[in-house]
Amino acid sequence: MRNAIETCDLRKVYRRRREPDLLALEGLDLQVREGDIFGFIGPNGAGKSTMIKILVGLVRSTSGQARLFGEPCGTPAARRHLGYLPETAVYHEFMAVGELLEVHARLAGVLPGERKVRCQEALEVVRLEDRSRTRLRELSKGMRQRFGIAQALIGRPPLLILDEPTSGLDPLAQLDVKDIILRLKAQGITIFFSSHQLTDVELICDQIGILHRGRMLRCGNLRELLEDSAGIEIRFRGGPAEIPGHEVLEQESDRVVRVSREESDTLVDRLRGAGAHLVGLQVARRTLEQAFFEITRDAGEVEER
Repeated sequence: MRNAIETCDLRKVYRRRREPDLLALEGLDLQVREGDIFGFIGPNGAGKSTMIKILVGLVRSTSGQARLFGEPCGTPAARRHLGYLPETAVYHEFMAVGELLEVHARLAGVLPGERKVRCQEALEVVRLEDRSRTRLRELSKGMRQRFGIAQALIGRPPLLILDEPTSGLDPLAQLDVKDIILRLKAQGITIFFSSHQLTDVELICDQIGILHRGRMLRCGNLRELLEDSAGIEIRFRGGPAEIPGHEVLEQESDRVVRVSREESDTLVDRLRGAGAHLVGLQVARRTLEQAFFEITRDAGEVEER
């Protein structure tokens, strides 16, 4: 399987006249497989927007490489593979949905004889086919976001880059967007999206990358990510009343302590030596939100980007 997105030692420095230069990305290596949903997460100011702007060709990197399906980002060949929905999209409010979508079809280079079919196809994907004659100003925020996905799809790109696609939406509208993303994946489309909605990322992504201070702290599938940050949960009965440096929880008739993988063997030996009865060991379950907080906390404070 080939990669839809590849970056190698990607670096971006913003040069500023009256202030020190701002390092936004440093040594970023990334591979997004074709057909995957990739969730790109990080604190505010981590460098996510800079990364997306480089991928879509709005910003040039200072050094390193970034490619879409093997083509250098920012080139016409790379753009032909790409559909893009920015975090804040501004539309011509006075235009009807179908009318504006046809404008986007023309901008995407769709031939005149194919435009109506393409527009109808895109509207059906986002379930707005009955809103073709509705003006943009009459749409709800959720519908406008679905229109944004439709315009990104109009050129039938194999890759979609979505910047905060569920931001500010109510729960039902968020569910609509997630459902659309999953249906697009089923069609073989690669989706790269940034989000602060970690529950959404955990539910639908194949791969996840955590960016912090311009560096990729973790990148992999959800299981790997959560196991990397998880510890070992030791269940026991009896033994010492306290364990220095560790919180002991009472769960029904058992006592539970959570430790790192590196500490687990030593602590089990200590508990047995103190007369404790070992009930069991298991990997401590973590949510993506918990893993994210732990990983970014260990990396230090967030800097402005």
